[in-house]
Amino acid sequence: MQQNIWFTPEGIEDLLPEEAKKLEFYRRQLLDGFELSGYDLVLPPIAEFTDSLLTGKGRHLAVDTCRFTDQESGKMMGVRADMTPQVARIATNRIKQTGIQRLCYVGEVLKTRNNKAKGSRSPIEIGAELFGHSGVESDIEVIELMVSSLHNIGLQDLTLSLGHVSVVDELMNVSGLTPTQKENLVDILLRKAVPEYTDFVAELTVTEAQKQAFELLLSLCGDIATVTEAMQGLAGLSEPMQRHLAHLQSVVDHFAGFDGLKIHMDLADLRGYQYHTGMIFSCYAAGRKMYQLARGGRYDGIGSEFGSAQLATGFSLDLRGALDLLTSPAEAEKEIVYAPNVYDADLQAEIAKLKQQKTIIKRFYEFDALEKGSRYLALQASQWILSVK
Repeated sequence: MQQNIWFTPEGIEDLLPEEAKKLEFYRRQLLDGFELSGYDLVLPPIAEFTDSLLTGKGRHLAVDTCRFTDQESGKMMGVRADMTPQVARIATNRIKQTGIQRLCYVGEVLKTRNNKAKGSRSPIEIGAELFGHSGVESDIEVIELMVSSLHNIGLQDLTLSLGHVSVVDELMNVSGLTPTQKENLVDILLRKAVPEYTDFVAELTVTEAQKQAFELLLSLCGDIATVTEAMQGLAGLSEPMQRHLAHLQSVVDHFAGFDGLKIHMDLADLRGYQYHTGMIFSCYAAGRKMYQLARGGRYDGIGSEFGSAQLATGFSLDLRGALDLLTSPAEAEKEIVYAPNVYDADLQAEIAKLKQQKTIIKRFYEFDALEKGSRYLALQASQWILSVK
């Protein structure tokens, strides 16, 4: 019974030395790649007042946020469940830079619930966000950074999934759906409830062209030919619809020739509908269609609650969740030298010199505890020299 106190909560795990070393290696790889692409690192705090953490587009995170009362102010605080709203707060309220901003970040987040299908309950989130640009060029830049980042950490055969939440949004608008009808339709599409969708469309009072568009929507799922079908069946509904599809076509055209990248499209995908405002995208590992490596999208308007609405697009991935797919980094075996646990200025100088040479120094307390063949620092004729036991 006593041993139960050592158990960690469901979905929260330790990282042992080998895993921790592996994670740190790839964390550094990703951050270096972001820096070389012009993204500046920011590190938001692990907890904030919920007034800022759960405002605006962050409201959808309320159910996932662990909350507690701040003993200093008496106000409610929350442990972040997603870092994107924090980065948006920094971009709008702290940096206040005009024009395009590129920021990257890394840190642990915590969720109230454990969802095994989505990985750890305490992911190590790492990502990049681009603020201040609304065009297709910034979406392409961010998607390209997402794909190249995964390639750089050894994940070569990827499936890029593309969608655009504004396609469904515009279809509902031109068809004159009521707020209740929109809410019901979004719920049906999120649950992928095909029979319910068929019944819903059959009961709509819309034009024949609009009904055909709704009937076509669920079939707009597949390879890059999907966007051509969408152009033929939906573009004529309105000018905004034509713009959304042209935006999507530009992204598809850009990535169609990428080696080791398969493109999948689903125009009925409304993942993050309450948050995203345009393109949505994600990457999956080859042979693991259900495992999402990274995801992102456009979320214009974020930061309005901080006094400055931002155009924004970005992506993130759970580095802890991806560890099983990553190979352990090949490292040259480092030399280990043992040093006695005594203070001596000359000994400290020798230790510092060895550490500069990337030699690992371990203290020993009893000489007899050293294994045969161990290298150690020994004092001989007033000098510290390397010896072998």
